[in-house]
Amino acid sequence: MRRPLITALLILCVGGSAAAGPFDRGPYSGAPDSDAVTICWTGSPPMPGTLEIGSATEYTERARFNQILEVPAPTSDRNGTEVRVTDLEPATSYVYRVIVQSGSETYTSPIGRFRTQPTAGDPVRFAVLADTQQQWEGENRLAAVGDAIATDSDAAPFDFVLHAGDLVESPAGTYWDYWFDSFDAMLLAAPFLPVLGNHEKNSRSYYDAFPHPPGAGQNDERWWALHWGDVAVVGLDTSATRADRIIEQQAYAEKELSGPERHKFVIFHHPVFSSDAYHGSGYGYEKIYHPIFVRTGVDVVLNGHAHNYERIARDGITYLVLGGGGAVPRELATERVDGSIVAVEGRNFYARIATTRKGIAVDIVAVARADETSFTLTPGELLDSFVLPCASDESRTPWAALVVVAALVGILLWILLRGDP
Repeated sequence: MRRPLITALLILCVGGSAAAGPFDRGPYSGAPDSDAVTICWTGSPPMPGTLEIGSATEYTERARFNQILEVPAPTSDRNGTEVRVTDLEPATSYVYRVIVQSGSETYTSPIGRFRTQPTAGDPVRFAVLADTQQQWEGENRLAAVGDAIATDSDAAPFDFVLHAGDLVESPAGTYWDYWFDSFDAMLLAAPFLPVLGNHEKNSRSYYDAFPHPPGAGQNDERWWALHWGDVAVVGLDTSATRADRIIEQQAYAEKELSGPERHKFVIFHHPVFSSDAYHGSGYGYEKIYHPIFVRTGVDVVLNGHAHNYERIARDGITYLVLGGGGAVPRELATERVDGSIVAVEGRNFYARIATTRKGIAVDIVAVARADETSFTLTPGELLDSFVLPCASDESRTPWAALVVVAALVGILLWILLRGDP
Protein backbone atom coordinates (compact mmCIF):
# COMPACT_ATOMS: atom_id res chain seq x y z
CA MET A 1 0.00 0.00 0.00
CA ARG A 2 1.41 3.38 -0.98
CA ARG A 3 1.76 5.87 1.84
CA PRO A 4 -0.45 8.95 1.29
CA LEU A 5 0.93 12.46 1.20
CA ILE A 6 -1.01 15.26 2.87
CA THR A 7 -1.24 18.98 2.53
CA ALA A 8 -3.10 20.76 5.34
CA LEU A 9 -4.81 23.98 4.28
CA LEU A 10 -6.84 26.41 6.35
CA ILE A 11 -10.40 27.24 5.43
CA LEU A 12 -12.70 29.89 6.83
CA CYS A 13 -15.21 28.85 9.45
CA VAL A 14 -18.08 31.32 9.43
CA GLY A 15 -20.19 31.71 12.53
CA GLY A 16 -20.01 30.03 15.89
CA SER A 17 -20.16 26.46 17.04
CA ALA A 18 -23.47 24.67 16.87
CA ALA A 19 -22.30 21.07 17.19
CA ALA A 20 -21.56 19.10 20.34
CA GLY A 21 -17.88 18.57 21.17
CA PRO A 22 -15.05 20.21 19.25
CA PHE A 23 -16.35 19.48 15.74
CA ASP A 24 -18.29 22.45 14.38
CA ARG A 25 -18.47 20.91 10.91
CA GLY A 26 -17.56 17.56 9.51
CA PRO A 27 -15.56 15.68 8.85
CA TYR A 28 -16.61 15.48 5.21
CA SER A 29 -14.93 14.82 1.87
CA GLY A 30 -14.81 16.35 -1.58
CA ALA A 31 -12.83 16.64 -4.84
CA PRO A 32 -12.32 12.88 -5.29
CA ASP A 33 -9.88 11.62 -7.92
CA SER A 34 -8.26 8.38 -9.03
CA ASP A 35 -5.71 8.51 -6.21
CA ALA A 36 -6.77 11.40 -3.96
CA VAL A 37 -9.53 13.02 -1.94
CA THR A 38 -9.88 16.11 0.26
CA ILE A 39 -11.14 15.75 3.83
CA CYS A 40 -12.31 18.78 5.82
CA TRP A 41 -13.43 19.64 9.32
CA THR A 42 -13.67 22.67 11.58
CA GLY A 43 -13.34 22.77 15.33
CA SER A 44 -13.59 25.05 18.34
CA PRO A 45 -11.03 25.71 19.57
CA PRO A 46 -8.65 24.98 16.67
CA MET A 47 -6.56 21.95 17.56
CA PRO A 48 -4.36 19.29 15.96
CA GLY A 49 -6.02 16.12 14.79
CA THR A 50 -5.30 12.57 13.76
CA LEU A 51 -6.80 11.50 10.44
CA GLU A 52 -7.13 7.72 10.14
CA ILE A 53 -7.79 6.17 6.73
CA GLY A 54 -8.07 2.60 5.54
CA SER A 55 -9.58 0.55 2.77
CA ALA A 56 -13.16 -0.45 3.50
CA THR A 57 -12.17 -4.11 3.09
CA GLU A 58 -9.35 -3.80 5.61
CA TYR A 59 -11.61 -2.00 8.06
CA THR A 60 -14.42 -4.54 7.68
CA GLU A 61 -12.14 -7.57 8.05
CA ARG A 62 -9.75 -6.30 10.74
CA ALA A 63 -11.54 -3.28 12.26
CA ARG A 64 -8.45 -1.14 11.82
CA PHE A 65 -7.09 1.75 9.76
CA ASN A 66 -3.78 1.18 8.03
CA GLN A 67 -2.90 4.86 7.43
CA ILE A 68 -2.55 7.39 10.25
CA LEU A 69 -1.88 11.04 9.42
CA GLU A 70 -1.01 13.63 12.05
CA VAL A 71 -2.48 17.01 11.08
CA PRO A 72 -1.25 20.17 12.84
CA ALA A 73 -3.63 22.74 14.27
CA PRO A 74 -4.47 25.74 12.10
CA THR A 75 -1.95 28.53 12.65
CA SER A 76 -4.23 31.52 12.06
CA ASP A 77 -7.44 32.78 13.60
CA ARG A 78 -9.41 30.44 11.34
CA ASN A 79 -10.37 27.07 12.76
CA GLY A 80 -10.93 25.01 9.63
CA THR A 81 -8.68 22.25 8.31
CA GLU A 82 -8.57 20.94 4.76
CA VAL A 83 -6.39 17.89 4.06
CA ARG A 84 -5.56 16.67 0.56
CA VAL A 85 -4.80 12.98 0.84
CA THR A 86 -2.90 11.60 -2.15
CA ASP A 87 -1.25 8.36 -3.29
CA LEU A 88 -4.39 6.31 -2.69
CA GLU A 89 -5.23 3.22 -4.72
CA PRO A 90 -7.63 3.73 -7.66
CA ALA A 91 -11.06 2.07 -7.79
CA THR A 92 -10.95 1.44 -4.04
CA SER A 93 -13.48 2.12 -1.28
CA TYR A 94 -12.08 3.82 1.82
CA VAL A 95 -13.22 4.72 5.32
CA TYR A 96 -11.87 7.49 7.53
CA ARG A 97 -12.31 9.24 10.86
CA VAL A 98 -10.80 12.18 12.73
CA ILE A 99 -9.63 12.13 16.35
CA VAL A 100 -8.90 15.32 18.31
CA GLN A 101 -7.73 15.91 21.85
CA SER A 102 -9.34 18.77 23.78
CA GLY A 103 -7.83 19.08 27.23
CA SER A 104 -8.17 15.70 28.88
CA GLU A 105 -10.98 14.63 26.56
CA THR A 106 -10.57 12.66 23.32
CA TYR A 107 -13.21 13.10 20.61
CA THR A 108 -13.61 10.67 17.73
CA SER A 109 -15.74 11.49 14.71
CA PRO A 110 -18.15 9.01 13.13
CA ILE A 111 -16.86 6.96 10.19
CA GLY A 112 -16.85 8.65 6.78
CA ARG A 113 -16.65 6.91 3.42
CA PHE A 114 -15.39 7.65 -0.07
CA ARG A 115 -14.33 5.83 -3.22
CA THR A 116 -11.52 6.65 -5.60
CA GLN A 117 -12.21 6.89 -9.33
CA PRO A 118 -13.40 3.58 -10.80
CA THR A 119 -12.09 2.03 -13.98
CA ALA A 120 -13.98 2.45 -17.26
CA GLY A 121 -16.91 0.06 -17.40
CA ASP A 122 -17.57 -0.01 -13.64
CA PRO A 123 -21.05 1.01 -12.48
CA VAL A 124 -21.37 4.47 -10.93
CA ARG A 125 -24.05 5.50 -8.45
CA PHE A 126 -24.72 9.00 -7.12
CA ALA A 127 -27.39 11.23 -5.57
CA VAL A 128 -28.50 14.74 -6.56
CA LEU A 129 -30.39 17.38 -4.59
CA ALA A 130 -30.97 21.12 -4.92
CA ASP A 131 -32.55 24.09 -3.14
CA THR A 132 -32.01 23.13 0.47
CA GLN A 133 -31.92 26.68 1.88
CA GLN A 134 -33.48 26.82 5.38
CA GLN A 135 -36.75 26.25 7.20
CA TRP A 136 -37.55 28.73 9.93
CA GLU A 137 -39.62 26.55 12.23
CA GLY A 138 -40.97 23.04 12.63
CA GLU A 139 -39.28 19.83 11.56
CA ASN A 140 -35.83 20.05 10.01
CA ARG A 141 -36.68 19.27 6.37
CA LEU A 142 -33.05 19.41 5.29
CA ALA A 143 -32.09 16.72 7.77
CA ALA A 144 -34.95 14.52 6.57
CA VAL A 145 -33.65 14.67 3.00
CA GLY A 146 -30.01 14.29 4.02
CA ASP A 147 -30.72 11.34 6.30
CA ALA A 148 -32.69 9.63 3.52
CA ILE A 149 -29.70 10.01 1.17
CA ALA A 150 -27.35 8.65 3.85
CA THR A 151 -29.61 5.63 4.43
CA ASP A 152 -29.80 5.06 0.68
CA SER A 153 -26.00 5.10 0.49
CA ASP A 154 -25.78 2.59 3.34
CA ALA A 155 -27.78 0.16 1.20
CA ALA A 156 -25.55 0.66 -1.87
CA PRO A 157 -22.76 3.26 -1.60
CA PHE A 158 -22.88 6.46 -3.62
CA ASP A 159 -19.72 7.53 -5.43
CA PHE A 160 -20.60 11.16 -4.71
CA VAL A 161 -23.48 13.53 -3.91
CA LEU A 162 -24.19 16.49 -6.22
CA HIS A 163 -25.99 19.70 -5.26
CA ALA A 164 -27.47 22.01 -7.93
CA GLY A 165 -27.25 25.22 -5.91
CA ASP A 166 -29.09 27.33 -3.33
CA LEU A 167 -27.53 25.40 -0.50
CA VAL A 168 -28.36 28.13 2.03
CA GLU A 169 -30.80 30.99 2.30
CA SER A 170 -27.90 33.40 2.66
CA PRO A 171 -24.13 32.73 2.84
CA ALA A 172 -23.75 34.06 6.39
CA GLY A 173 -22.38 32.03 9.27
CA THR A 174 -25.55 30.95 11.07
CA TYR A 175 -27.05 29.63 7.83
CA TRP A 176 -23.99 27.52 7.13
CA ASP A 177 -24.01 26.22 10.72
CA TYR A 178 -27.59 25.05 10.29
CA TRP A 179 -26.79 23.51 6.91
CA PHE A 180 -23.82 21.48 8.16
CA ASP A 181 -25.71 20.31 11.25
CA SER A 182 -28.59 19.17 9.05
CA PHE A 183 -26.48 17.22 6.57
CA ASP A 184 -23.85 15.64 8.83
CA ALA A 185 -24.94 12.06 8.02
CA MET A 186 -25.12 12.67 4.26
CA LEU A 187 -21.69 14.34 4.22
CA LEU A 188 -20.12 11.27 5.82
CA ALA A 189 -21.66 8.97 3.20
CA ALA A 190 -19.79 10.18 0.10
CA PRO A 191 -17.82 13.13 -1.33
CA PHE A 192 -19.97 16.23 -1.75
CA LEU A 193 -19.82 18.30 -4.97
CA PRO A 194 -21.93 21.49 -5.21
CA VAL A 195 -22.40 24.27 -7.75
CA LEU A 196 -23.35 27.86 -7.00
CA GLY A 197 -26.96 29.02 -6.83
CA ASN A 198 -28.20 32.58 -6.66
CA HIS A 199 -28.54 32.40 -2.86
CA GLU A 200 -24.80 31.75 -2.39
CA LYS A 201 -24.07 35.14 -4.03
CA ASN A 202 -20.67 33.85 -5.15
CA SER A 203 -19.59 34.28 -1.52
CA ARG A 204 -16.13 33.44 -0.25
CA SER A 205 -17.80 31.36 2.46
CA TYR A 206 -18.97 28.92 -0.24
CA TYR A 207 -15.47 28.47 -1.67
CA ASP A 208 -13.95 28.17 1.80
CA ALA A 209 -16.42 25.45 2.77
CA PHE A 210 -16.19 23.06 -0.20
CA PRO A 211 -13.29 21.55 -2.15
CA HIS A 212 -14.18 21.14 -5.83
CA PRO A 213 -12.76 19.04 -8.66
CA PRO A 214 -10.31 20.83 -10.98
CA GLY A 215 -12.02 23.69 -12.79
CA ALA A 216 -11.79 27.30 -13.92
CA GLY A 217 -13.13 30.73 -13.10
CA GLN A 218 -12.78 32.13 -9.59
CA ASN A 219 -10.28 30.11 -7.53
CA ASP A 220 -10.22 27.65 -10.48
CA GLU A 221 -13.40 26.15 -9.03
CA ARG A 222 -16.32 28.40 -9.97
CA TRP A 223 -17.06 25.83 -12.69
CA TRP A 224 -15.52 22.38 -12.65
CA ALA A 225 -15.45 18.91 -14.23
CA LEU A 226 -15.34 15.43 -12.75
CA HIS A 227 -14.19 12.59 -15.02
CA TRP A 228 -15.16 9.42 -13.22
CA GLY A 229 -14.74 6.12 -15.06
CA ASP A 230 -17.47 6.00 -17.70
CA VAL A 231 -19.05 9.22 -16.36
CA ALA A 232 -18.32 12.90 -17.00
CA VAL A 233 -19.98 15.55 -14.82
CA VAL A 234 -19.54 19.24 -15.64
CA GLY A 235 -20.66 21.82 -13.07
CA LEU A 236 -21.39 25.37 -14.27
CA ASP A 237 -22.38 28.67 -12.62
CA THR A 238 -25.50 30.20 -14.14
CA SER A 239 -25.39 33.08 -11.66
CA ALA A 240 -22.40 34.37 -13.65
CA THR A 241 -24.14 36.70 -16.11
CA ARG A 242 -21.23 38.70 -17.52
CA ALA A 243 -20.76 37.93 -21.21
CA ASP A 244 -17.07 37.01 -20.86
CA ARG A 245 -17.84 34.51 -18.10
CA ILE A 246 -20.63 32.93 -20.11
CA ILE A 247 -18.37 32.62 -23.16
CA GLU A 248 -15.62 31.10 -21.01
CA GLN A 249 -18.07 28.54 -19.62
CA GLN A 250 -19.33 27.67 -23.09
CA ALA A 251 -15.78 26.86 -24.22
CA TYR A 252 -15.07 25.01 -20.97
CA ALA A 253 -18.23 22.89 -21.23
CA GLU A 254 -17.55 22.02 -24.88
CA LYS A 255 -14.02 20.88 -24.06
CA GLU A 256 -14.85 18.88 -20.95
CA LEU A 257 -17.89 17.21 -22.54
CA SER A 258 -16.04 16.14 -25.70
CA GLY A 259 -14.20 13.27 -24.06
CA PRO A 260 -14.70 9.52 -24.45
CA GLU A 261 -17.00 8.98 -21.45
CA ARG A 262 -20.07 6.87 -22.16
CA HIS A 263 -22.38 8.89 -19.87
CA LYS A 264 -22.36 12.71 -19.71
CA PHE A 265 -24.08 14.90 -17.14
CA VAL A 266 -24.18 18.66 -16.61
CA ILE A 267 -25.30 20.35 -13.40
CA PHE A 268 -26.12 24.02 -12.77
CA HIS A 269 -28.75 25.97 -10.87
CA HIS A 270 -31.21 27.73 -13.20
CA PRO A 271 -33.37 25.45 -15.35
CA VAL A 272 -33.01 25.45 -19.12
CA PHE A 273 -36.66 24.40 -19.41
CA SER A 274 -39.30 24.45 -16.66
CA SER A 275 -43.05 24.59 -16.11
CA ASP A 276 -42.64 26.32 -12.76
CA ALA A 277 -45.38 28.88 -12.08
CA TYR A 278 -42.92 31.37 -10.55
CA HIS A 279 -39.71 31.09 -12.56
CA GLY A 280 -40.51 29.07 -15.67
CA SER A 281 -37.71 28.90 -18.24
CA GLY A 282 -36.80 32.18 -19.89
CA TYR A 283 -33.12 32.43 -18.91
CA GLY A 284 -31.72 31.99 -22.41
CA TYR A 285 -29.83 28.79 -21.66
CA GLU A 286 -31.65 26.99 -24.44
CA LYS A 287 -29.54 29.18 -26.76
CA ILE A 288 -26.40 29.49 -24.65
CA TYR A 289 -25.85 25.87 -23.62
CA HIS A 290 -28.41 23.53 -25.22
CA PRO A 291 -26.66 23.43 -28.66
CA ILE A 292 -23.38 22.51 -26.94
CA PHE A 293 -25.09 19.70 -25.05
CA VAL A 294 -26.57 18.36 -28.28
CA ARG A 295 -23.21 18.46 -30.09
CA THR A 296 -21.31 16.74 -27.29
CA GLY A 297 -23.89 14.03 -26.60
CA VAL A 298 -24.97 15.03 -23.09
CA ASP A 299 -27.40 12.55 -21.56
CA VAL A 300 -28.84 14.39 -18.55
CA VAL A 301 -28.87 18.01 -17.37
CA LEU A 302 -29.51 18.55 -13.64
CA ASN A 303 -31.05 21.84 -12.46
CA GLY A 304 -32.76 23.41 -9.45
CA HIS A 305 -34.19 26.87 -8.69
CA ALA A 306 -37.80 25.78 -9.35
CA HIS A 307 -39.04 24.09 -6.16
CA ASN A 308 -40.71 21.12 -7.81
CA TYR A 309 -39.86 18.10 -9.96
CA GLU A 310 -40.02 17.92 -13.72
CA ARG A 311 -38.59 15.69 -16.44
CA ILE A 312 -38.32 17.26 -19.89
CA ALA A 313 -36.91 15.75 -23.09
CA ARG A 314 -35.47 17.94 -25.84
CA ASP A 315 -33.35 16.82 -28.81
CA GLY A 316 -32.32 13.59 -27.12
CA ILE A 317 -31.34 15.27 -23.84
CA THR A 318 -33.18 14.67 -20.55
CA TYR A 319 -33.54 17.76 -18.39
CA LEU A 320 -34.36 17.21 -14.71
CA VAL A 321 -35.59 20.01 -12.43
CA LEU A 322 -34.72 18.87 -8.90
CA GLY A 323 -35.52 21.78 -6.57
CA GLY A 324 -36.90 19.64 -3.76
CA GLY A 325 -34.00 19.36 -1.33
CA GLY A 326 -35.78 20.96 1.62
CA ALA A 327 -37.00 24.41 0.58
CA VAL A 328 -40.77 24.99 0.53
CA PRO A 329 -42.20 23.42 -2.66
CA ARG A 330 -43.79 25.74 -5.22
CA GLU A 331 -46.59 25.30 -7.75
CA LEU A 332 -46.32 24.26 -11.37
CA ALA A 333 -48.00 26.27 -14.10
CA THR A 334 -51.21 24.95 -15.64
CA GLU A 335 -49.56 24.57 -19.04
CA ARG A 336 -46.42 22.46 -19.37
CA VAL A 337 -43.45 23.39 -21.52
CA ASP A 338 -42.81 21.44 -24.71
CA GLY A 339 -41.24 18.08 -23.98
CA SER A 340 -42.50 17.84 -20.40
CA ILE A 341 -42.98 14.17 -19.50
CA VAL A 342 -43.52 14.13 -15.72
CA ALA A 343 -44.15 17.07 -13.38
CA VAL A 344 -44.87 16.85 -9.62
CA GLU A 345 -45.33 19.58 -7.02
CA GLY A 346 -45.67 19.54 -3.23
CA ARG A 347 -42.76 17.22 -2.41
CA ASN A 348 -39.29 17.31 -0.93
CA PHE A 349 -37.11 14.76 -2.73
CA TYR A 350 -33.76 13.82 -4.26
CA ALA A 351 -32.58 11.94 -7.35
CA ARG A 352 -30.80 8.58 -7.30
CA ILE A 353 -28.83 7.87 -10.48
CA ALA A 354 -26.97 4.70 -11.50
CA THR A 355 -24.96 4.13 -14.66
CA THR A 356 -23.82 0.90 -16.30
CA ARG A 357 -22.52 -0.01 -19.73
CA LYS A 358 -26.14 -0.46 -20.82
CA GLY A 359 -27.52 2.91 -19.76
CA ILE A 360 -28.64 5.26 -17.01
CA ALA A 361 -31.28 4.43 -14.39
CA VAL A 362 -32.93 7.33 -12.54
CA ASP A 363 -35.24 7.23 -9.52
CA ILE A 364 -36.77 10.37 -8.04
CA VAL A 365 -37.17 9.52 -4.36
CA ALA A 366 -39.79 11.46 -2.40
CA VAL A 367 -38.99 12.16 1.24
CA ALA A 368 -42.12 14.08 2.27
CA ARG A 369 -45.28 15.85 1.18
CA ALA A 370 -44.69 19.48 2.05
CA ASP A 371 -46.06 23.00 1.84
CA GLU A 372 -45.64 26.22 3.81
CA THR A 373 -47.00 24.73 7.05
CA SER A 374 -47.03 20.93 6.80
CA PHE A 375 -44.43 18.23 6.35
CA THR A 376 -45.43 14.54 6.17
CA LEU A 377 -42.83 11.85 5.55
CA THR A 378 -43.48 9.53 2.58
CA PRO A 379 -40.97 6.67 2.89
CA GLY A 380 -40.66 4.54 -0.23
CA GLU A 381 -42.53 6.89 -2.57
CA LEU A 382 -41.08 7.30 -6.07
CA LEU A 383 -42.13 10.37 -8.02
CA ASP A 384 -40.58 9.06 -11.23
CA SER A 385 -38.44 6.14 -12.38
CA PHE A 386 -36.97 5.65 -15.84
CA VAL A 387 -34.04 4.20 -17.78
CA LEU A 388 -32.10 5.86 -20.62
CA PRO A 389 -30.51 3.14 -22.79
CA CYS A 390 -26.96 3.85 -23.88
CA ALA A 391 -27.27 5.48 -27.31
CA SER A 392 -23.90 4.20 -28.46
CA ASP A 393 -24.96 0.62 -27.82
CA GLU A 394 -28.26 1.10 -29.63
CA SER A 395 -26.80 2.79 -32.69
CA ARG A 396 -23.99 0.45 -33.56
CA THR A 397 -23.80 -3.24 -34.41
CA PRO A 398 -21.26 -5.13 -32.29
CA TRP A 399 -17.97 -5.69 -34.10
CA ALA A 400 -18.19 -9.46 -33.65
CA ALA A 401 -21.52 -9.52 -35.47
CA LEU A 402 -20.10 -7.40 -38.30
CA VAL A 403 -17.21 -9.84 -38.74
CA VAL A 404 -19.61 -12.79 -38.96
CA VAL A 405 -21.83 -11.00 -41.49
CA ALA A 406 -18.82 -10.03 -43.61
CA ALA A 407 -17.58 -13.61 -43.60
CA LEU A 408 -20.96 -14.98 -44.70
CA VAL A 409 -21.21 -12.40 -47.50
CA GLY A 410 -17.72 -13.33 -48.66
CA ILE A 411 -18.58 -17.03 -48.79
CA LEU A 412 -21.78 -16.32 -50.71
CA LEU A 413 -19.94 -14.18 -53.27
CA TRP A 414 -17.26 -16.84 -53.69
CA ILE A 415 -19.90 -19.50 -54.40
CA LEU A 416 -21.73 -17.29 -56.92
CA LEU A 417 -18.55 -16.27 -58.77
CA ARG A 418 -17.19 -19.81 -58.85
CA GLY A 419 -20.33 -20.96 -60.63
CA ASP A 420 -20.35 -24.55 -59.30
CA PRO A 421 -23.36 -26.66 -60.52
